[in-house]
Amino acid sequence: MPENPESDCNAQGMDAHLRMPGRPEHAFDAQLLDLHLGHLSEAEQQRLQQRVAVDPALAAQHEALGGVFRALRLNPVAPMPGDLAARTVARVRAAGPAPRVVRPSDSLTAAVEERGNRVIRLGGNLRDIVAIAALIVLAAGLGLPGMFHLRDRQQRLGCSWNLARLGSGLQQYASVFGGSLPFTGWERGSSWQPSNDPRVMTIPNRRHVYPLLRMAFVTDPRVFICPSQHHVPMPIGEVRQHNDFLEGRNVSYAYQNMAGVRPCAKDDPRLPILADENPLFADGVPLFDARRLGRMNPATANSLAHGGAGQNILTLRGEVKWATTPLVGIDGDSIWTLDGVMEYSGQEGPMCATDSHLLK
Repeated sequence: MPENPESDCNAQGMDAHLRMPGRPEHAFDAQLLDLHLGHLSEAEQQRLQQRVAVDPALAAQHEALGGVFRALRLNPVAPMPGDLAARTVARVRAAGPAPRVVRPSDSLTAAVEERGNRVIRLGGNLRDIVAIAALIVLAAGLGLPGMFHLRDRQQRLGCSWNLARLGSGLQQYASVFGGSLPFTGWERGSSWQPSNDPRVMTIPNRRHVYPLLRMAFVTDPRVFICPSQHHVPMPIGEVRQHNDFLEGRNVSYAYQNMAGVRPCAKDDPRLPILADENPLFADGVPLFDARRLGRMNPATANSLAHGGAGQNILTLRGEVKWATTPLVGIDGDSIWTLDGVMEYSGQEGPMCATDSHLLK
């Protein structure tokens, strides 16, 4: 594997900070939920406790959540009796046969029943129906938003866990190969963008991260799949038989563009090296056409993996961060594009080891 050229870029770093999107006043702060669920590090807990101490509204939410979790711990759900099914059946049989409805047998009743067979009837009076409908609307308004929010938070945490495991595999790979990052080779005239030219060899950028799986630095193909993406993991029985993922859907994460100056494990540890899927490229094909981007601004576009709210990012030092902007490169530039490049042919790569361009 070729030696990694030293970077000639001198730049100031910029760390990505977690910024939560706007939320309604009645919702609980997402970090408070993570605190009570035990998902925060000690440093994050200390910062959150400082916020609680000076924010009365946040303190009230904290106290309310504490009461809920204390109640759950003090009142565990009783186990279901083993003979519950048998007892239920016995009670039903003891109640006797179902009541029989007696109806007058005349031509008018027969005609009404015949029409009723083709109509779905609702029992109860109008007041009961309105009350039930109101309860359904109330439950949907209060419960569903919270359920969706918790689901999104769980998917985001699962995604960050996957990136952390990939980061561990990257560090193990680098320790074995003298600090080099996964790289399967590059030839002059190759392209990471699909090409119809038979003289051009297509080398998808995702191929460079595949050695982590093939060489068992990461043993589970599902680690490459973001929980919020409708992607399909690589069949584990096929891993040893190929040198690349079978299709783009086998990996959800964008890896550093290895067609140019390639970083190594000893470079700036703040460098973003893996992240959620690039919204400006689809399997190497640029999507800068306004018709395909819609209202998305390429300069501020977030990954679509989490509904456009932001992206999980893995840095060279192995940290996973949540960023609500793509401008988290070492120089504060976008991690989705190359510095100074406006049109892409598939042969472009970073000009220095501090320029992040993440794609698959």
